[in-house]
Amino acid sequence: MILQIQAFLKHLGNTIESVIRIVFLSKLRLDLSSKGKENSEILVLGNGPSLQDDLQNYPQFTKGKDLVCVNHFPKTPLYEKLKPVIYITGAPDLWLDDIEEKYVEQSKELFDAMRQKTNWPLSLYIPYEAKKHMRWQKQLEENSHISIIFYNNIPIEGWKVFNYWCFKKNLGMPRPHNVMIPCFMISLALGYQKIYIIGADHSWLPEITVTDTNEVLISQKHFYDRETVRGEPLDKRGKGKRTLPEILHKFMTAFSGYFVIEEYAKYKGVKILNATKGSFIDAFQKIDLDKLE
Repeated sequence: MILQIQAFLKHLGNTIESVIRIVFLSKLRLDLSSKGKENSEILVLGNGPSLQDDLQNYPQFTKGKDLVCVNHFPKTPLYEKLKPVIYITGAPDLWLDDIEEKYVEQSKELFDAMRQKTNWPLSLYIPYEAKKHMRWQKQLEENSHISIIFYNNIPIEGWKVFNYWCFKKNLGMPRPHNVMIPCFMISLALGYQKIYIIGADHSWLPEITVTDTNEVLISQKHFYDRETVRGEPLDKRGKGKRTLPEILHKFMTAFSGYFVIEEYAKYKGVKILNATKGSFIDAFQKIDLDKLE
């Protein structure tokens, strides 16, 4: 009985908090429709270290699927080669200005690359929060091929029936502590029947170290820098350094969110299939690309 009361109060508190976030932070009636949607299946390209090898070894796997790329993917040669129809980001350091200079420069490089390279229809999904920041929008305004679509990245937590109603209305999502979370939620909102993933290694835990001065470093390896990346502090919205509890909590929240998404996908009759070899994500069904060829 006590556990039931505790669970009730927890869900009640989370639901009330989510309602407050929606009232003050969410934009109502956002249309997430993508002009580039052509197929019933979608392939999310994570930037993990395994991505390039899988694309080289299984080139046919991209066929018959709409492609999604994320974050700094457009700066790589694969962007022009694969021509993804959807780009999704949720990283505040890509639109904020009051952040460390290195993140501003990385952001400028990214959006310059998108402006210069994109000569096919691309739907760019970015949180509604970014709309009031003009720098990145001015970089893209000369390219008519890019359609900017805003989405709500507000954390939604509470009773399942409330959560699902909010998800359907695109009012928010599980806490988006990794770009894969908006990728899955937007793919579900767009009506895809199968969502495939490659390059979602999420193998950060062995890459964490703590120095003698208690600085926490993590090597976040991507397919484009896996041989050169070194351990660095993890920032908070483009500033400062996270402690070990903050880093582990961030990871825990992301991995927990995948279980919420998997359950929601089943509710909608959608399959999420993880084809990333060695992926640490344990929420979605894993498939072996060798057996699909």
